Amino acid sequence: MKIYKSWIDELKAEFKTELKRVKNVDLSRTLPAVLSRKECNKLMNFYQNGKKYDERNYLAIRILYATGIRIGELSNIRFCDFNYDNQTIFIRQGKGKKDRYVIIDKDSLKLINKFKKKKNKILSDKLFNVEKRQLQNIVERAGDKTGISEKYDGMNRRFSAHSLRHAFATHSFENGMRIFILKKILGHEYLGTTEIYVNTASVLNLKEYNKTNPINPKKR
Repeated sequence: MKIYKSWIDELKAEFKTELKRVKNVDLSRTLPAVLSRKECNKLMNFYQNGKKYDERNYLAIRILYATGIRIGELSNIRFCDFNYDNQTIFIRQGKGKKDRYVIIDKDSLKLINKFKKKKNKILSDKLFNVEKRQLQNIVERAGDKTGISEKYDGMNRRFSAHSLRHAFATHSFENGMRIFILKKILGHEYLGTTEIYVNTASVLNLKEYNKTNPINPKKR
């Protein structure tokens, strides 16, 4: 079993897409750009509207945001990996060659089961049966068409499918998920990697600021 040699090794693996355009950075001090909740919904809704409707593409983006899994992990999922009673997905041989379970919401599971029946799939079939690069293209096309990619370019970050993993982690933490649970779901070896998302939790900062700012603090 492959184990990360150090925290820096894991950071490089976790944030490699963001670092392609940024050289000579201190990984422990560099924050990933994180999609807002509205932007995540824009990405999902892109494949739900009119002529652009595509059930598979919508599901791919929804699952990435709902679970925080990596794009390579999504490409390997089979229908037999879903446990509808426990709301879990078995992730085999993820980053670091480790198996783990992640949790998924009930509504997404219903859509996945509906998709399976509609496509007449069996349990051993892959969920999407497409290559990792094709799944990346699905996300990146939505990012290009919605203008989200352009925003990331302006921040010197690269928008990718991995951006939805960042969003899942940050938004889950903002919603109250304990950091040790988040670490387990993301499959991190080191807590320090997961703690990066504590610093990107802007909603918590905003709530505190609105209560205490000297210009116009909200009444408690």
